[in-house]
Amino acid sequence: MKKIVIIEDDDAIRESLTEILLLNSYEVLATDNALEVSDIIVNFKPDILITDIIMPDKDGIEIIIEIRKKYPDIVLIAISGGGRIDSESYLNTARYLGANATLKKPFTHEQLLDMIKNIK
Repeated sequence: MKKIVIIEDDDAIRESLTEILLLNSYEVLATDNALEVSDIIVNFKPDILITDIIMPDKDGIEIIIEIRKKYPDIVLIAISGGGRIDSESYLNTARYLGANATLKKPFTHEQLLDMIKNIK
């Protein structure tokens, strides 16, 4: 069973992603606290980390850089609905810095599940 961490500051999105992943037999740890990402990785040992890009305490770009340096084997999926600039710009930056895959919000549960199933 794959273990997945979700870092998302929007409660509704975080809960929805958690529910769909649990229903599809993934072990999930979800949080809105991006500052605890290192502790979460050490304790939970995920195979996949899904991170939002725009968050108040620590953005997903910082998380991608940190995880890629410390834990190169973790699969990273960046998600974004944009912010001050178009979400595609954020997602392109995420890919450049080491995200294995990206999804632009809004996306369907099927798109996320297909991505997780097929990601390398």
